[in-house]
Amino acid sequence: MKLFTTTIFILLIICSKANNISLLTYNVNYSFINPKVVNIIDSINADVVCLQETNAKWEEIIRNGLKDKYPHIQFRHSGTAGGMATLSKYPIININYLKNTPGWFRAGHITIKKEQDTIQLLNVHLKAPLTGRGRIGWNAYFKVDEVHIEELTQFIKELNPNLPTIILGDFNESDKGKTIKWLQNEMSFQDALPLFDKRSKTWRFIILRGRYDHLFFNNQFSCSNAKVYKLGKSDHLPVFGVFKWK
Repeated sequence: MKLFTTTIFILLIICSKANNISLLTYNVNYSFINPKVVNIIDSINADVVCLQETNAKWEEIIRNGLKDKYPHIQFRHSGTAGGMATLSKYPIININYLKNTPGWFRAGHITIKKEQDTIQLLNVHLKAPLTGRGRIGWNAYFKVDEVHIEELTQFIKELNPNLPTIILGDFNESDKGKTIKWLQNEMSFQDALPLFDKRSKTWRFIILRGRYDHLFFNNQFSCSNAKVYKLGKSDHLPVFGVFKWK
């Protein structure tokens, strides 16, 4: 009887893990090239990693350091800060880089296959609250949330509404922003991090702090964990979440 109970317990653990997928979003910063990022990503050990602000130098470091852990790696370089990357333990079926008419950077629409399950990710880097020349401006700062909603509206139109979906990345907007409320109230997505941590910041610059990086999931997922890792030299910190198919 004891052996039977132990076997059932082990099978339940295996089945539970089979229905889980862990994700990491991390804006590595295009100018803070740092080989130690390999150790950070390796130690967090997410199933899928979505990066923002990558470039050719970042690709060289990350591919060389993590190609054995992540057999599926794709990078897209774009300008100074528009690059992004996907690292996955599971096959990447497709990546479509979506145009961004109202904002600056394309989004990555990623389809991943885990055994019999297909999920889609939307890796975003929404517009910073700056003018077109990268300067601080009144209108750019106070109207950026309107731009963010326009960006996401354009991106979400390209998603398959029937698939389990996670939208993650650098939103350049805090938990209380209009875009965050719009995603929750109008689009029925949940923000993972506040479910487990309502205070930790994900961005820092000199004395400034913010929670600009998010993991949103639709109603085909539940979230069992989310946290911020206070690691790295980037102005952003890695944000991790574990999700389970309902």
